[in-house]
Amino acid sequence: MPHDGGSRIGLVTLPVSRHSYASYYSKPAPADPSDASPVAHLTAKRRAALECYTRLHDVELPAGRWEFSSDLPVGKGMSSSTADILALIRCLDSLFDHKDDPDTTRRILTAIERSDAIHADRYTLYLSGAHVFVRDYPSTVAFNVCYAYDEHEVRTEDYPETDLLHVYQDSARDYADSLRRLDEALTDQDGLAMAREATRSAELAQRYLRSDLVADLLRDYWDLGGVGVIRAHTGTVVGLLSTADFDATTRADLCRYFLLRGYRCYFTRAGYPLV
Repeated sequence: MPHDGGSRIGLVTLPVSRHSYASYYSKPAPADPSDASPVAHLTAKRRAALECYTRLHDVELPAGRWEFSSDLPVGKGMSSSTADILALIRCLDSLFDHKDDPDTTRRILTAIERSDAIHADRYTLYLSGAHVFVRDYPSTVAFNVCYAYDEHEVRTEDYPETDLLHVYQDSARDYADSLRRLDEALTDQDGLAMAREATRSAELAQRYLRSDLVADLLRDYWDLGGVGVIRAHTGTVVGLLSTADFDATTRADLCRYFLLRGYRCYFTRAGYPLV
């Protein structure tokens, strides 16, 4: 998409009912100050987020310890690192009694990585590298999803935006047409049309990021009781979209389908609302 004299990647995120959590427990400083270092066990991205936050708000973290948990798999294209960063920011907001500040969140994310708009509470067209919201939509469509992913990890930084834009350029007209239809579907909150464009996006990605599992689902999703296919574009996760609940028989059939292809599948809700 055009932005600020150049081109940036635009996307609409389908949020899933999976979460990252961060907790900070302050305590008196120990005899050895290094024992209470608030950054000692943080990942590089969490450490960068903490440093950005304390600098922007001009605060200092008291002695204490962090605890983190997440049910998002790492390196599969499900925004696990962004979720970790957001959980840390929200924990710090609570610790320092700060209100949620979207501009501060944007500045922190911009300094660390390209990301999905998982911090939004609505469907939105979002420039993932520039961290800019282009357009918001009504948000009343949710799906049930059966998904799977490869075991190897994929890092966002292994797919620079400039490289992806070069690849996308070969399908620029197809992406533009799909975006136009998706815009209409989101405006109308037409779940079936939204699923069709997710499927079209999965098809287009096959041109540069081939997946046998995606190919099978693109062929079989309707027979499996789905209405579309969704996939990560810098990860390995792929899912079957359904507007109906997965009953016990359908779940068993889907588990068998994925197992025959060497995958374990999972079930979740996605979209808005998630409950």
